[in-house]
Amino acid sequence: MNIQNERNSKQRAIEPLSVAQNTFFNAIGCLCYLGCQWVTTVMVVRLSSSYGNSGLYAFAMATGIIFASIALYKVRTFQVSDISNQFSNSSYIAFRLITILIGWIVCAVYIPIATNRQMSLITVSFLYLVFKTDESFSDVLYGIYQKNGRMDYIGISQFIRGFLSLCTFSAGLALTDSLSTAIVSMTVSCMLVTIVYDLPHARRFGSIKPIFDNSTLLSLAKICFFAMLASLLANSIVSSVRQYFGIVNGSEELGHYASVATPAVLIQVAATYLYSPLIGKLAADLKKDRVLFLKSFIKTMGMLILVMGICVLALSLVGSKLLIIAFGDSIQPYTYLFPYVLIATAAVGLLLYCNDVLIIQRRMKQTLICNGVAFTCAIVSAIPLIAISDMNGINYSIILGCSIAILSSLFCIIRR
Repeated sequence: MNIQNERNSKQRAIEPLSVAQNTFFNAIGCLCYLGCQWVTTVMVVRLSSSYGNSGLYAFAMATGIIFASIALYKVRTFQVSDISNQFSNSSYIAFRLITILIGWIVCAVYIPIATNRQMSLITVSFLYLVFKTDESFSDVLYGIYQKNGRMDYIGISQFIRGFLSLCTFSAGLALTDSLSTAIVSMTVSCMLVTIVYDLPHARRFGSIKPIFDNSTLLSLAKICFFAMLASLLANSIVSSVRQYFGIVNGSEELGHYASVATPAVLIQVAATYLYSPLIGKLAADLKKDRVLFLKSFIKTMGMLILVMGICVLALSLVGSKLLIIAFGDSIQPYTYLFPYVLIATAAVGLLLYCNDVLIIQRRMKQTLICNGVAFTCAIVSAIPLIAISDMNGINYSIILGCSIAILSSLFCIIRR
């Protein structure tokens, strides 16, 4: 009894941070992690004899996005906005282990088909899935931190992961000239962070032992099922269009595009980090007053558009020079793509925000419908647009698909 009281006392002693503090720590750490992940794409080019490894890595990353959509099951937003504690931490963790397994099963079928049984693509893709497995599991622990107002733990974890992943990936590639070895090295270092840092810190907020209660897990699966499918479609807008281009034009051409496109993802993720700490507040506002919620939604939307607009404009002016510095003169013929890539990633960032707001409203079916229409438009338009505009056709189709989804989502959110 005394031990239990001592544990409860420790949990109460962990005071939540302010929204500004959470935003700061989360943004700094996560941007560091994403920046280091982007640098790994630079190192693939710098430490390899051709863009072939870059294309392989880009294909594996695109496959990893599809896996993550299933493994994450779009539960994080629901978990953080679960202010009535409908489900426990143990239930969320158990559910994440199951969705990770389902993601592996789906990708075990998808990868051989998508790669046309090319062993180099299959090997790298499956190794990268191990890395994404650890990343997906740590996400549910981050949800625990965020719900308890301690996103500084997320920032520290992501900062350490970014530094270690970059060092181990680069060392593995430099020493062995093997992309597979580099991915394995990166994966091991990130798993160590999960074991040594994230699991002990998550225990501070209660038990994290998985509880596999069938009725609870089935209920959570039903609630988030449409949101998961919607997330899968939203992420597949980018990954499927890129993979189509890679299959048609080869991995080396995809490698050129990926080298230009990957740093632009910083805009998309920066948008996520800006509004992510506000998810709990939006849920609370919705519970109190719908007009207050709508004002908060519009205010955040305006902030995202302003920040991303400034980033697109600033990076468009200096992007070409930065890309040449990072990749060398060989990338110069492709730098014209960068402004269009920035617009495309900004559109994805706005779409993800709209998706999360619909989930806060518990409007899962509407999220699925909006993203389904967008995915269909993007894929159908990619075929003629890539044929006409080559690499820029990827950007045009992504912008078209996301724009349709954003407008549809705004209609659903405001109409409610």
